[in-house]
Amino acid sequence: MQITTKLRRLTLFLFSMVISSGIILAQEKTVTGKVTAEGEGAIPGVNVTVQGTTIGAMTGMDGTYSLRVPGPNAVLVFSSVGYVTQAITVGSQTVINVSLVSDVQALQEVVVTGYTQQRRRDLTGAIATVEPAKLTQVPTPNVSNALQGRTAGVTVVGDGRPGETSKVRIRGFSSFQNNDPLYVVDGVPTQDISSLNPADVASVSVLKDAGAASVYGSRASNGVIIVTTKKGGTGAKVTYNMYYGTQDPGKGPTNLLNAKEYADLQWLVYKNDGTTEVHPIYGPSTAASPTFPEWAADTDWYDAITHFAPIQNHDLSFSAGNENSKFFAGLGVNMQDGIVIYTDAKKFTGRFNSEFTFLNGRIKVGENLSLAYRTGHGVSNLNEGSPIQVACYRAQPIVPVVMTVAVPNGATHAFVPGDWGGTGIAPRLGQAGNVVANQTRGKDNTNWNIHLIGSAFIDIKLLQGLNFKSTLGGTFDNGTWNSYSYKTYENAENNSSNSFQEESYYGNDWVWTNQLTFDKTFGDHKILAVAGYEAVKYGIGRGIGGSRASYFSDDVLYRTLSNGSNILSAYGWLNTPTTLVSQFIRTDYSLMDKYMISATVRRDGSSRFGAGNRYGVFPSASVGWRIKSENFLADVTWLSDLKLRASWGTMGNQLAVSPMNQFFNYGGDPGLSFYDINGTFTSSVQGFAPTRIGNPDAKWETNITTDIGFEASFLNNKIGLKFDWYSKKTKDLLFNPEVPGTVGAADVPYVNVASMSNTGVDIEVSYRNQWGDLGFDGSIVATTYKNNIDKIAEGITFFDPYNDANTANRINGVPVRNMVGHPMSAFFGYHVLGLFQSQAEVDAAPEQSGAEAGFFRFDDTNGDGSITPDDRTFIGNPNPKFTYGVNLAFTYKNFDLTAFLYGSQGNDIFNWNTWWVDFWPSFQGQKSKNALYNSWTPQRTNATTPKASNKSNFSTNNEINDYYIEDGSFLRLKNLQIGYTIPESVTSKINIGSIRVYLQGVNLFTITKYSGLDPELGGWDTTFGMDAGNYPLVKQYLVGLNVNF
Repeated sequence: MQITTKLRRLTLFLFSMVISSGIILAQEKTVTGKVTAEGEGAIPGVNVTVQGTTIGAMTGMDGTYSLRVPGPNAVLVFSSVGYVTQAITVGSQTVINVSLVSDVQALQEVVVTGYTQQRRRDLTGAIATVEPAKLTQVPTPNVSNALQGRTAGVTVVGDGRPGETSKVRIRGFSSFQNNDPLYVVDGVPTQDISSLNPADVASVSVLKDAGAASVYGSRASNGVIIVTTKKGGTGAKVTYNMYYGTQDPGKGPTNLLNAKEYADLQWLVYKNDGTTEVHPIYGPSTAASPTFPEWAADTDWYDAITHFAPIQNHDLSFSAGNENSKFFAGLGVNMQDGIVIYTDAKKFTGRFNSEFTFLNGRIKVGENLSLAYRTGHGVSNLNEGSPIQVACYRAQPIVPVVMTVAVPNGATHAFVPGDWGGTGIAPRLGQAGNVVANQTRGKDNTNWNIHLIGSAFIDIKLLQGLNFKSTLGGTFDNGTWNSYSYKTYENAENNSSNSFQEESYYGNDWVWTNQLTFDKTFGDHKILAVAGYEAVKYGIGRGIGGSRASYFSDDVLYRTLSNGSNILSAYGWLNTPTTLVSQFIRTDYSLMDKYMISATVRRDGSSRFGAGNRYGVFPSASVGWRIKSENFLADVTWLSDLKLRASWGTMGNQLAVSPMNQFFNYGGDPGLSFYDINGTFTSSVQGFAPTRIGNPDAKWETNITTDIGFEASFLNNKIGLKFDWYSKKTKDLLFNPEVPGTVGAADVPYVNVASMSNTGVDIEVSYRNQWGDLGFDGSIVATTYKNNIDKIAEGITFFDPYNDANTANRINGVPVRNMVGHPMSAFFGYHVLGLFQSQAEVDAAPEQSGAEAGFFRFDDTNGDGSITPDDRTFIGNPNPKFTYGVNLAFTYKNFDLTAFLYGSQGNDIFNWNTWWVDFWPSFQGQKSKNALYNSWTPQRTNATTPKASNKSNFSTNNEINDYYIEDGSFLRLKNLQIGYTIPESVTSKINIGSIRVYLQGVNLFTITKYSGLDPELGGWDTTFGMDAGNYPLVKQYLVGLNVNF
């Protein structure tokens, strides 16, 4: 009986299971559909999952999906990066079509990373982004200029010259040779993005640490900047943007003398030195005051060489498409005259991209193409002889620009009215050329360049979540320039003959990338993996040039290399290209959207190194923890999000070494290796001599990076905070040490002997809110880096670099010393204690050559009782303690107001201009008001400027010292813009989507203690922070228009 009962119960249980299974099977069904977005059409790659299960699918290239669901109560969740997630209950539906809505905030959080893109919340590396709208807020034709102050960790030094790019550095320095970041434009790596139009850029991502950048291996040591350009969408859209304005050169230096004051300073020098003579211009020094000749002028040379300069920009774009084809086309024109006369830059850009899908969205092909034509008349900067340097600090005010009276007995020429004025009028006018004449004569020189960058790709969906993509891209450059030098007559030192030089060149690169991408979500598990192979060849190119002299005519049409009677040179070159072959794999794993880990390995092989060191492996790993998702923080309502992350990895640098570094090279030169081997004394036979010593053992510079950071948001994401601490250590740093003279004139190879380190923090704080019609969006970004040279070479603790300022030819030594234990480009010289006040003080002080009352008193740092080179010390640091940017944006109804401030704090400047104008014997050029009114005299003993004297010695202007050091800190209002958008009720009547007009001011004020034209200075990494006549970033006043059709 008991057994029968049990059997009956078992039978009933099995019967109920069968019935239940049938019911369940009957409830299961297949749901299909299509996912689209307004204005974009079908969306591929959308995750479609059954809520609370591991069941899921992904939409294909045509936006369709098919999914088996357990029953009518199932809830489908549709999610994709950049769109608001939607949840829909299945019910009785078998076809569910969904139109996703763009999530503006989410779109801003989509980050393009190495070879793929991710949500910011999934990132474990240090990656910064720049909003496209901010790239076009400052009127500049170059993307790199627009990066300044927009994101932490990136230091950008502006250049005021038309058409020039800024100097970009990511987290300090990693090399003595090349610290430029790698740019990747639509998958094409390049070192130059100056040809891009900022209006064509859709996104910019900055990969700062190894966790983010090591996927680019040997090119990532200096950081990576990924630029993605705009693409087309469904429906037709036309936009037109323009601005027009003027650039104000300002008044120039305010501390320079006029013609009368200059003559008075000569009389003060006579008085201080006790000199009696008859001055060839001003008359007897015994006279009460100087006299002036009839030809004398009172020229403001800065005013003479500068003018209000126009600037304008026009951008027109058109995009259209449907679900299977999309395209985008853009045209841009930027024309900017320089504030220096006869300087300008013109840039004409065109861009086109398209995408097509086939086979129900399984195959996508597309291309990106950008073309730029650039022409203009450039101008040198920060070097002796540049127009700004000559006009401000070299040319005497008494010299006229153009002669108004005759001077038949001029020192170098019989001047008549209408001739150019110059230093050849009379003795003691110096050696500066007439910079207005030079610029005018150079106005017919030509310079143009065509730059093309593009790529084409095919993307094949192999399986659900598995894609293969192949991209072939590259760049091409072609250009020419010519320069004509006139025979001059007006200067103390003239060109005795005219001459003409012309040069043409071309160059190109190519890259082929093949990658497999696996992107799949399994319930709480999300995996994104990329594996690839890449081949690159860059540096391909050659050029030719020549120069001739003694042209019969100066006519522009006569300027060819066949017309000059004397051949000066004929030359050509063929580049040694670099080949790079790479394999890489990167995997990102996320658990419950809370715990994240990422790992990357890249193997690079480069032709720049010998066979024994040709390959390098660069690994990295990073982790992230979204701690806000933990239960113990679930009730902390004021904390919207908090993620901790850390990374470690290695990156390489091969740009620091020439492709020829591994080879022993030989060449022939008539002056060095040709021989009169036959003893004729009238002919020579070609010979060869070493031109380069090879080092086949050179290898990669390796950068080891550690990063620890967090990202947090508060009060419903109104407040954001990002913080990173980083450490960068570069080992095997390449350096070319000095060799004995017996080696000869051959170039010395670079060897892996040095090391360097950087530490710092990146901070970004943001706040956004809306109060009715008033909206606000603001951020503050700050960047710090502390650079230190850890090692140079065995037995070598420092090196003094060459510098364009040419100080070595004017003063004893170079102001910069790169030394172990100190940062790059640190200033080195004597410390000035003050000025000697009497002969008794001179006698009591340590022995110092040339010492007398009113001259420098140097510090005896080693206490040996004598001032010698051993007393020199470090006197300044051009590296800022921190740089920062403040971005402010307000909206009120149809009005908008944006402001952008940028600053640098704690950096020093070596003001080389002071050497020219504060010391009378520093050439017979312009002088400063300090020399006349604030220099030492027995009655003015509290002065800081040395005594006005014609004595040039150790104690006056012959030695580098901290008299030339100034505080270079500044805060500048880079941009102020107010705009108004015409109401839609008005624009809709004329079938226009929107119209916005705005007024804009650029560089409206600069707060600084620096006495030069502009404290924002560029220069080489091993010798920057030296002002030798800086072309200033000037005020601009503009009006603009944005139209969407």
